[in-house]
Amino acid sequence: MYSFFHFVWLAICALLMAAAFLYLRRKRPPLKSVLSLACAGCVLSEVTKILSVIELVPSADGSAYYPYLELQHLPFHLCSMQILFIFYARFARNGPVKETLLAFMYPSCLIGALLAILIPTTFSGTVDAREAFARPLTYQYFLYHTMLIIFGAYIPMSREIELRPRHYLSTMCIIVGAAFVSFYLNSAFAVPVYSSGTLLSVEYTTNFLFTAAPPIDSIKLTELWHWFAYIGVLGVLAFGLVALLYIPVFRRAGRK
Repeated sequence: MYSFFHFVWLAICALLMAAAFLYLRRKRPPLKSVLSLACAGCVLSEVTKILSVIELVPSADGSAYYPYLELQHLPFHLCSMQILFIFYARFARNGPVKETLLAFMYPSCLIGALLAILIPTTFSGTVDAREAFARPLTYQYFLYHTMLIIFGAYIPMSREIELRPRHYLSTMCIIVGAAFVSFYLNSAFAVPVYSSGTLLSVEYTTNFLFTAAPPIDSIKLTELWHWFAYIGVLGVLAFGLVALLYIPVFRRAGRK
């Protein structure tokens, strides 16, 4: 993390975002058209990811081989779930559900994707030129999250959705609900080790929404209260960062 090549990718993403924002501000295309492009981007991104990480794994007796996608690549991270949300927003009829979903996608795309770019989990250990620029998965990771940032920013910019203070509450309810679901998913996909019915350890666990452990390897949680404190910090950050993006909404409502 924060290697020279990471900063190169940050610069590339910043340039793409700047160019996209300039275009969107000048042309003001319909949100539906932007959603159509986002759908195409999601399909290309997911196909690239699957083809990059899928493995052919032998059965226990070696008699057959099966394609296998590791659990960590399942679409249960916040940014991966945006694929479903984008397709729903594109093809669903206008109404309160779609409006609430877009109001949620505004901060979750912006904040979630920005943090993903700043703390890239696609890199493992020391990053060299090959890992940074010769892997399709690297392009998929940074370009997909850049697309999410651009789309999230365009939701209020399009002026097709009137964001209200109540949307802040609905957004936080969705985030808290997703966090609780991630607790169950991370436990369900874990590989526990038992001895005489007693849980000894966990050999592997997913980390969807990063509720199992911090995305930064140097931060270790070794006590239960560490985890509670970590979840508390995540909660404060979520409430605070989303509120920061909703400040213009609160001010506009106050003037009315």
